[in-house]
Amino acid sequence: MHFAACLFYFIALNRDPKSTWLSMVSENTQKSIYNRYVTSIYWSITTLTTVGYGDLHPVNTKEMVFDIFYMMFNLGLTAYLIGNMTNLIVQGTSRTRTYVSCYQLNLKHCFLSSICWSALWKVNVCI
Repeated sequence: MHFAACLFYFIALNRDPKSTWLSMVSENTQKSIYNRYVTSIYWSITTLTTVGYGDLHPVNTKEMVFDIFYMMFNLGLTAYLIGNMTNLIVQGTSRTRTYVSCYQLNLKHCFLSSICWSALWKVNVCI
């Protein structure tokens, strides 16, 4: 977020403020480097979270190109994270299913043969 905010600000830095996103912020914000940084971070977070309120948006071509790549990066990052979380859930469900089927099989064996010690041992092996 910080790096993207700094790049977004750097793109607007060497141009006429009226032809960049800086034209959308108040003059008080333009005076202080801290306020410009906070505004850049605000843009970065709203773009990263795909909220995009619309109050800050790219004005010139360089800003638009950077914004496109930043949004594509964010989409890839989000897809990667959701994919990994889904994979963890699927693996956990698979292990649970294996444990439950092994446990049920051993309980049937215990009731049929009335030798519970061997069934209990097999349950522990499945864990």
